[in-house]
Amino acid sequence: MQGRGVLAGLIALLALLLLLPAAVNRGVLQFPDTTTYIRGVDAAVVAATGHSSAWSDDAKRALAASAAPAPAAAPSSGSDERTVPATTPAGNFPVVLSGRSVYYGALLYAADWLGSFWWVVIVQALVTATAALLAARRVAGRLESPERLWPVLAVALVTSVGLQVALLMPDIFAPLAILASAQIALYWRAMKRGERAFWSLLLAAAALFHSGNLLVIGLLVGVLLLWRLGTRTALCLAPIALALLVGAGGEAAFGGAVRKMTGYPPVRPPFVAARLIADGPGRDYLERACVNGSTLTLCQYRDSIPADSDSFLWASGRGSFMGMPAEDRRRVAAEERGFVLAVLADQPMAVIGASLRNIGGQLLRWQVDDIADARLGGINRDKLPPAVRATFDSTRAAAGEFPSGYYNLLAAPVTLLALAALLALGAARRDTMPAATRGYVAIVLAGILLNAAVCGAFSKPHDRYQSRVIWLLPLLAASVLAGSRRRVPASAPAASGTAV
Repeated sequence: MQGRGVLAGLIALLALLLLLPAAVNRGVLQFPDTTTYIRGVDAAVVAATGHSSAWSDDAKRALAASAAPAPAAAPSSGSDERTVPATTPAGNFPVVLSGRSVYYGALLYAADWLGSFWWVVIVQALVTATAALLAARRVAGRLESPERLWPVLAVALVTSVGLQVALLMPDIFAPLAILASAQIALYWRAMKRGERAFWSLLLAAAALFHSGNLLVIGLLVGVLLLWRLGTRTALCLAPIALALLVGAGGEAAFGGAVRKMTGYPPVRPPFVAARLIADGPGRDYLERACVNGSTLTLCQYRDSIPADSDSFLWASGRGSFMGMPAEDRRRVAAEERGFVLAVLADQPMAVIGASLRNIGGQLLRWQVDDIADARLGGINRDKLPPAVRATFDSTRAAAGEFPSGYYNLLAAPVTLLALAALLALGAARRDTMPAATRGYVAIVLAGILLNAAVCGAFSKPHDRYQSRVIWLLPLLAASVLAGSRRRVPASAPAASGTAV
């Protein structure tokens, strides 16, 4: 009982330390996508119940447009805007994009309904603190003496994990998904019911909160399967597979609901096509294919497609995905798979080379300016409800005054020192470090690499994508150091899981 009390106290203290960046900022951190998560849920509430909120202006306009009869022909002006014919299932209902989880949006929406986004940050702080210390307890082997885990508290002070907690985005669940996968794979059989429930629910939530997490978890399962087949190590993979099914089922349910409401399935922005065009092979293929009579919708815009992938995806001008008429956006999204396969067949080595460069660049991006300086993030404050705008304007991030330089200065030395410590401890304790601990470190390293691979190859490399997971290295180093006085015979079992 005493050990549980100490662990609970450490979790509470770590959660408070994780809240420091939000306190320094004088409020939560927002990102341009934050409002998209909230408005997606709000639109569903308005459509289903008629209940509106301060976020409902866009939803009301969309529903009004959907109910209005549509002209039969497109306007003849120079604008690219077209009108969906009145015979379409959803009238003028705009394109609904997938990729912004309504499940995470529901968390934000509930906090707003309760009166403050601080509730989201508090929940994220408590979940992160619990996951970090439960993971550290296993890695350190301090199940009965959690008081030795105090070095883990330093992670909140010398890494940017607190910024990820303060951010109203599902980013913090990417590293937590990696920890959950390692914990379940190696220690499922050794865990009690409550701990199993925590990790299972956390992994399922991560899979629901972002499709990128779903992809990383799926790739990590593939790596674990190869490990189990190659080494005959006992790994528990069924609960991880179940979380994947929950995530996939959640996306399918969202797609079904959108189709029922609008008559169309949600549209996933063409991330991979944007990446291939920005890297060069996609643009080269498009130029040649369009000249030779290709019917790709992108051929209509090939002379005005922006060079930057983010501009292609999110800008509103001609040649940008969001600037296209609704029907063209649906066609471009539907044609993406064929376009990607054609480009890969046309220039396989160029595509692979560009992807490897992007992955390498993503792996080494650990700065935090894109989330700590709202001016760089491009938040459209005019689209915020008045009360939310006033709160946002009072934060340091809104004025570009958040001390992000502190985290930027520490990012490289702390990360490299942690990596060096893990390598040194692994070499020095090669005969005494439990195989499960070595396996845990290997799984987390694989997760960090896979995160860079997914974000670098399928999207544009950004600091935010890797800074959200790189703090796992200092966490592991602190955990191994906390257990450094514990000697375990080399003959200890490779894992405490059961092969499933």
